Amino acid sequence: MNRARILSVVAAPLLLALPASAQNSGWTQYRPASSLFTLGYQIAQPIGSLHGYIDSTSFRGVMFDWRSMVSKNVSAGLRFSWNRFSEEFSSVTQTTSSGGTLQGPLFRFMDQLPLEFIAHYYIDTGSNLITPYVGAGIGGVWSNSYQQTADLGTSQNGFYFIVSPEVGAVIWFARGATSVGLNLTVTYHFTTISFRNVSDAQSFAETIGVTFAY
Repeated sequence: MNRARILSVVAAPLLLALPASAQNSGWTQYRPASSLFTLGYQIAQPIGSLHGYIDSTSFRGVMFDWRSMVSKNVSAGLRFSWNRFSEEFSSVTQTTSSGGTLQGPLFRFMDQLPLEFIAHYYIDTGSNLITPYVGAGIGGVWSNSYQQTADLGTSQNGFYFIVSPEVGAVIWFARGATSVGLNLTVTYHFTTISFRNVSDAQSFAETIGVTFAY
């Protein structure tokens, strides 16, 4: 085998490996994200008149949002979330509409399902580990409330207005062409939900979630 043939045999596998090598390096090479998806678990505390109706913390909540970067530090997108506030009393005495009294166990719950347009501003700290942000959501929220005393149950539902300012941060633990991080957020929900003794239902919510950015 002459020298030219030996070189061609050695060089061929190297040349074939170059595209694969370049392709593989693209998976880990960092680039600024253009889209972010977050799925989170949410805990919420009722405040104001909602706290007077149901004073228990809600441990049943989820949140999903999609954000698209419209500039280097600003994103816009959509968010869907759900929270259920509920409380049970062993024995409550209530006055009926006819002037009588009713005594027995009492169960209450209220579901909130908002759909909001969201916008966020990301604060450049010069760190690759953490990205703090501030933002807000605005949109509509469907609400369903239910109350049952003994075997007497009543419900009310409707579609209302909601606005949700928030602060949060993403703690990145993998960065590349696709980045993954832990998302921590505190949100204030103001709504026009009104029923029974509740007027403009409000709450604070804390979210812990996972963000995928690419």
